[in-house]
Amino acid sequence: MLTWYLARGAGIAAFAALSLATGAGAFTARHRTESLRSLERRVVVQYVHRSAALAGLLLLTAHVGFLIADAAAGVGWLGALVPFASSYRPWQVTLGLVSAYLLVAVAVTGMLRSRFALSERAAGLWRRIHLASYAAWAMSAWHFLVAGTDSGTWWARVVLAGGVAIVAAGVLARLGERPVIGDRSSAPERATGASGRRTSDTAAPQTARRLESIGGSR
Repeated sequence: MLTWYLARGAGIAAFAALSLATGAGAFTARHRTESLRSLERRVVVQYVHRSAALAGLLLLTAHVGFLIADAAAGVGWLGALVPFASSYRPWQVTLGLVSAYLLVAVAVTGMLRSRFALSERAAGLWRRIHLASYAAWAMSAWHFLVAGTDSGTWWARVVLAGGVAIVAAGVLARLGERPVIGDRSSAPERATGASGRRTSDTAAPQTARRLESIGGSR
């Protein structure tokens, strides 16, 4: 019985942490400005994003581990790894399983982001993979609502509503931002001299630029 309580608690805590990570990630993907205060705020939010993501993945691992350890839960190794293999609420558990796989893909590519900055094509692939974090979060929220035995309680609804509010706030902040006029990451990169080669004022390493551009993308 203890493992069942631990599995439920870890799952709810994982959802809360991953909601914070997703919302913070959306916020840090906004355009950069030249303000020092804005830069400091971005660094802090990025730290929150990465810390919450790590905590969420650890809690997610604990959630799955406790479910496997609890024979009465009806999930088991097969149900925890293979879609629709769980004897307990198969499709509801599968929502959480697919969400977990997407989150692992996002986390692994996040750790390898410097490698994806080697070319524009790879950087674009990195961004597309990280956009999957929104789908993963949405599936985890639905999993929370339909698979969790605590989803009907008032406090679980508060956690769910809080997670939705955090992610919505981050996404709205990203979508509602006005483009930065005179952003140095646009036209100067394409400037060329008379010989067709880039001028000396645009000789900054493109890898560094791409690395910066994907540093907070979500």
